[in-house]
Amino acid sequence: MANHIAAIHTLKGKLGLSDDDYRALLVNLTGKNSSKALGVQAQARVRDHMQALGERLGVLKPTRQRSFAQTRAAASPRERKVWALWNQLHRDGVIQNHSAPALNAWVKRQVGVDALRFCNTAQLDSCIEGLKVMHARGSAA
Repeated sequence: MANHIAAIHTLKGKLGLSDDDYRALLVNLTGKNSSKALGVQAQARVRDHMQALGERLGVLKPTRQRSFAQTRAAASPRERKVWALWNQLHRDGVIQNHSAPALNAWVKRQVGVDALRFCNTAQLDSCIEGLKVMHARGSAA
C-alpha cells in the first residue's frame, strides 16, 4: 500500500500539482481528499490516472500497458458491473462490438470521460443505468 502512496506523491511532484489541485483531483476521482484514506484499489486508480495525465502532457514516459486481465482485476465493483452489463448486451445481441475500445467510446458519449477507468462514482452510476435502459429496450424489441 505504501508503494501506491509514494508513487502518487512522486507523480504529484512531477506533474507540478499544487496541494489544492492535488486534493481536488483526489476528491474528483475518489470522493476523499487524502491518499492515506483510500483503499488499495482507489490508490492504484489515482496512480494510474496521474500516470496517464503525465504521459498525455509529455511530462512522463509511457509505462508498459497492463494486460486486460490486470485491468479487470484492478477495476472497482461499479466498473465490473459496467463490464458485466456490456458483455450481457453483447450476448443478447443488442450490441455487436463488445471490445474495450467500443465500451470506452460509449462511455465518452455518455459521460464525457475518455475511458471507463477515469469515471467517478456518479459517472459509473450513470453508465450502469444507461446500460440497463439499453438492455430493457433491446429485450423488448
